[in-house]
Amino acid sequence: MVPVSRNLVTFVDPWLFVTTIALVMFGLVMVYSASATLAHETYQTQFHFVLRQALAALLGAGLLLGSLWLGYARLERPWVVYGLLGVTVALLVLVLLLPPVRGTHRFIRLPGLMFQPSELAKLAMVLFLAYFLSRKDAPARRDPRQVLLPVGLVVGLLMGLVFLGRDLGTILMMGGTAAAVLVVAGVPLRYPALAGLLCSPLLLYALLKEPYRRARLLAFLDPWKAPREEGFQIVQSLMAVGSGGVSGVGFAQSRQKLFYLPEAHTDFIFSVIAEEVGLIGSLMVVGLFGILAFRGLRAAFLAPDDFGKLLATGITVLLVGQALFNLSVVLSLVPAKGIPLPFISYGGSSMMMSLLAVGWLLSVSRRT
Repeated sequence: MVPVSRNLVTFVDPWLFVTTIALVMFGLVMVYSASATLAHETYQTQFHFVLRQALAALLGAGLLLGSLWLGYARLERPWVVYGLLGVTVALLVLVLLLPPVRGTHRFIRLPGLMFQPSELAKLAMVLFLAYFLSRKDAPARRDPRQVLLPVGLVVGLLMGLVFLGRDLGTILMMGGTAAAVLVVAGVPLRYPALAGLLCSPLLLYALLKEPYRRARLLAFLDPWKAPREEGFQIVQSLMAVGSGGVSGVGFAQSRQKLFYLPEAHTDFIFSVIAEEVGLIGSLMVVGLFGILAFRGLRAAFLAPDDFGKLLATGITVLLVGQALFNLSVVLSLVPAKGIPLPFISYGGSSMMMSLLAVGWLLSVSRRT
């Protein structure tokens, strides 16, 4: 094995590293812009949310540098993979036993912050898939008994616990990411497709069982039918995007964030971005995620081993897929779901886990 250099600057993919830093810094600026009024009204200081986000970014940067220093090869050990899975399952069970936060079991309250175990579950799933599949030869990967059964048990357990916490958006991202890693590993496409088809009745049941999910689905089909009720959030989002025009109304000049657009600094922060910096700024954000996708897939393609290849693939699909999902929700291309925009939306758990994931990705790119 090639020794991993401890110089954290040399051999790091500059495009991937600079793109990540640019997304994080831009996200901090936009979190401040989108949350300043709400923070002042609620906490008597306009810096409440941005300071917490900055702290999460610093902690995430420590995770990124630490994982880069250690190297991704250190992750390819049974006690690391299954230890992380065990911790993740324990946290997902614990959060179900705690009092709900905003009507859902998604957060564990810690001093000064709240941690979302489902964000860790996504990384634990990717790491497990990369480790497990890299140890199977090509014929075994095509045998559903040797691959789909153990993968289905582990991934199904993680997704089931997240589902019990009423986090449907994360389940969709986990399912799509798992399918992508399986296909890249050489598993025939028909098997992940069949698994998705078998799970579709459960997804439909989850959408129709909860009244708020039914309301979101109806609002997606025709948000202007009830613009002050079910369709309010989508209508306000589209108004913000449309108001920005080509160049935007100017930094911190958004009107929709002034208690019109719900979740303006979290799931719908891209609406504020589109309003304040317009089409030009929005395309720059999309372009940064495009660079992240290209460099991540390049690292996967040039990885020296299957473990690095699958790990880089899973991380890239997870981050970029989540970004595309968030943008689709903001533009009403899919029904509204609580999916943050990586590196930009307010949320400490998402920020820290996203930066940890980039640390793993950068580590793979160093070995290409």
